[in-house]
Amino acid sequence: MKRWLWSLLLVLLLLPVNAMAEGDALVLASGAGYKKMVAALVAAYEAKSGRPVEQVFGNMAQVTAQAKVSGAVDMVLGDESFLNAGNLDLATSLELGRGRLVIAWPKGGSWTQAQDLLGSKVRRIALPDTKSAIYGKAAKEYLESMGLYDQLRDKLVEVATVPQVFAYLTAGEVDYGFMNLTHALNVAEQLGGYAVLETTAYAPIRIVVCTLKGAPHAGAAEDFARFLATPEAQAVVRANGL
Repeated sequence: MKRWLWSLLLVLLLLPVNAMAEGDALVLASGAGYKKMVAALVAAYEAKSGRPVEQVFGNMAQVTAQAKVSGAVDMVLGDESFLNAGNLDLATSLELGRGRLVIAWPKGGSWTQAQDLLGSKVRRIALPDTKSAIYGKAAKEYLESMGLYDQLRDKLVEVATVPQVFAYLTAGEVDYGFMNLTHALNVAEQLGGYAVLETTAYAPIRIVVCTLKGAPHAGAAEDFARFLATPEAQAVVRANGL
């Protein structure tokens, strides 16, 4: 009888702990382009700490909007300039790495230098929106710094996002496309190839993880930020093109 009472007491004591851990998961919102990297970071963190992390993905406009109004998001991951423009109330910011611009081409294509874009056989070149997409802005800056933008203006096809650039490439609709290295790594097998472009030819793209002021799980956010600074986490970041 005594043993049965102790077993029941143990179960009753453990139930609130398990329920609390389930409800107290850190919430990390990220741009969808970094989903593979974030998933790898979270898996490594959970294995090491035993603490759960809930992942939320979307385009950066969706991410910042959700972080603003939901009151449930603890941390956001994305381009620093976009997050700053979103007027989020941020407590801390940690730079994970720098986004890198690449030029990609479909199967059967090739690349040696920027002047290849002027070739007579090059009909169309895709790039993300040069006003609202960070890698679209970077692509325009790159072309301007190479002295090619005005010469190529009629060949440029602006689309909304990096995934759309990829879609145009795989459909054979364009001869070249600008995207970020992280995305190129994710789809490399479906491309003819890609080349990382000179980082000095466009403004630095800082990919950061920020903790929001009033984060409901501030302690967990602080612990996750410490993990992101470890060599283990940094190896994941580098492997994903930052």
